[in-house]
Amino acid sequence: MDVKFSKEGNALVVLIEGEIDHHTSSRARERIDSKFLMEPVKNMILDLSRVTFMDSAGIGLILGRMSRVSSVGGKMSIRRPKPEISKILKMSKIESIVELDA
Repeated sequence: MDVKFSKEGNALVVLIEGEIDHHTSSRARERIDSKFLMEPVKNMILDLSRVTFMDSAGIGLILGRMSRVSSVGGKMSIRRPKPEISKILKMSKIESIVELDA
């Protein structure tokens, strides 16, 4: 798995590539949290367009980042998840608390 960063206005864009599972989620969490603290932003966009697999560790990763963003008064959204990832997100009901951009 790889994590790349960019900025869009007041948002940190996090592009995740590959698989998000219990083996990769802790490293991704550390990288994302570190970058979010260093950048002068309060919102986060998780771009999941290149995620090929995600299990419950991915849901935990998303919820933890949402909590961090919310703690500074920011908003989080998920961008372009593939259909199979979108299905997991909908099953977890995460779209009721995080904005999903198709």
